Amino acid sequence: MIGSDSMKKIFYEDELNDDFAATQGIKTKPLPKDYKWIHTSRLWNFFADILYYLIAYPLVKIFNTFVVGLRIKNKRVIKKLKTGCFLYSNHTQHIDPLISATVSGWGHRTYFMAGNDAFSIRRLSYLVAMLGAMPLGYDIASMKKMLQTVSKRIHENACITIYPEAHIWPYYTGIRPFKSASFAYPVALNAPVVASVVTYRKRHWPFRCFFRHPAITVYCSDPMYANPTLSKKAAKEDLRNRVYDWMKETAEKYSTYEFWHYEKKNISE
Repeated sequence: MIGSDSMKKIFYEDELNDDFAATQGIKTKPLPKDYKWIHTSRLWNFFADILYYLIAYPLVKIFNTFVVGLRIKNKRVIKKLKTGCFLYSNHTQHIDPLISATVSGWGHRTYFMAGNDAFSIRRLSYLVAMLGAMPLGYDIASMKKMLQTVSKRIHENACITIYPEAHIWPYYTGIRPFKSASFAYPVALNAPVVASVVTYRKRHWPFRCFFRHPAITVYCSDPMYANPTLSKKAAKEDLRNRVYDWMKETAEKYSTYEFWHYEKKNISE
């Protein structure tokens, strides 16, 4: 593992629940009970498409190319799909949704699962929804609405990005354990899954003169599908395991540059 010259050290206790997203300034509010999951207004959808395709997507593409230094391996995998799909990725940046938009490409409108903190700033909640953020369900009623929304987007040939690790660990080079709950969607909808791993690489001259942070390379898997011979519960676990194993093996092979170092706390201290 190659390390940064000025490496920051982070101590963690719980790989499943620790979060280093640094969003303490945002007061997370519960999702309103009358939250509109699917907008049927033609005017809303017109402006949402204008915002996404003509403004946000081109700007994100430029940002990812010149600032992030984004490279994508197996980049045409989603473009070749003729259906909607799910993109599963490790979660190491606040800008992960921007990276996912470039990974999925122009042909697949990108949506991403987001925590309620993304919808807690009232004036921005409509904007993030137009850009593709989808809130997580918090009870039986909202979970049902979320599944209906996911189903609609998949049938529109969209790409829905899910971060199964849930919490952001900036610049983390490994793959943290994650549960199988989110794999219920591709199992229920019989939709393809593409796994992806965000890795970091050292900047070279002249880019290192302008950017302190490492550049990013994303590796994408070939499509995976739920096993139709298994029960839904078993299929969910099986798909989770195949995605996790691929992500872990890929990270171990290609994630070779460490910008921040993570170390588990010694509880006895």
